[in-house]
Amino acid sequence: MPDSLFLLLRQPHFFSLAEVQQAGERGWSKRFDGTEDPMCFVTQNGGVTFIKAGALVINLLQSGTPYLEDVEYVAKQLPREEQKRAWLAHSAWAALDNLNRKIAKADSYAGLARFALNLSDLNCAGIYLPKEQVMMPNDGTAEEGLHLIIRKELPFSS
Repeated sequence: MPDSLFLLLRQPHFFSLAEVQQAGERGWSKRFDGTEDPMCFVTQNGGVTFIKAGALVINLLQSGTPYLEDVEYVAKQLPREEQKRAWLAHSAWAALDNLNRKIAKADSYAGLARFALNLSDLNCAGIYLPKEQVMMPNDGTAEEGLHLIIRKELPFSS
């Protein structure tokens, strides 16, 4: 399973090439069209979006349906009430998967978090890291958690 970070969306939204490039530019303070740095670009063809950010090779998957089929069952498994509310609020998702498994876990998640932080907005109910079983509702917790991940102060074991 790749290192993955899911944006749990309240309403379906397909991130455009421009939105993903802008998220990269805000996260790395450089252009993400390959002109400034050939190792930083986004390509999108139909429903397939690939992101190259240095050593990271990210596949952006997007779905207009809830993540995991039985939303209510999953919500009941979450320990905190705000996590349950965030899970129940989502109806779609976007997943950032790092396909380069040779990268250290902290570096991998830091790169994914840079994109997630800059793609999330009020439509994002929460951030979920399935491999780490971490659920962060978008009530301030997700933003704080993403900043910790970017600084490599992971809120989960390394």
